[in-house]
Amino acid sequence: MENNNEHNIKKGHFDAFVHAVGSEIEQAQIRLITAANAQMLFHYWKMGNYILYHQNLHGWGGKIIKKLAQAIRFNYPEKKGYSERNLTYMCQFARLYPLNVLRSFIETDSILSVPNIQNITNQNRNSSKIICRR
Repeated sequence: MENNNEHNIKKGHFDAFVHAVGSEIEQAQIRLITAANAQMLFHYWKMGNYILYHQNLHGWGGKIIKKLAQAIRFNYPEKKGYSERNLTYMCQFARLYPLNVLRSFIETDSILSVPNIQNITNQNRNSSKIICRR
């Protein structure tokens, strides 16, 4: 049985309802993409840091990156993005951005996820304090 209230819906109310639902869908998609990108960047940083750690621990040279890329390609042929060049970039990323800098970026991202003028002003002031290694 059909509800009579469905026929009495005012177009303006329904349009606003559809807009609110659509906005939530779009915001959820943005949050998902942002979270996925953050996880991907942190994964790349961890990979680079792990390689650098083992190079330092075992005294391995730069050729280990090529050997690792070949081993990944052989053992995990379905995994893409782990070429010698990309692994080198991951190491550079980890070298340039120590963990405390990444934490600062994550905190800033979290604060700016609910933007207001005060948060943006504070984060802009704090961004000049971040030091990256060269």
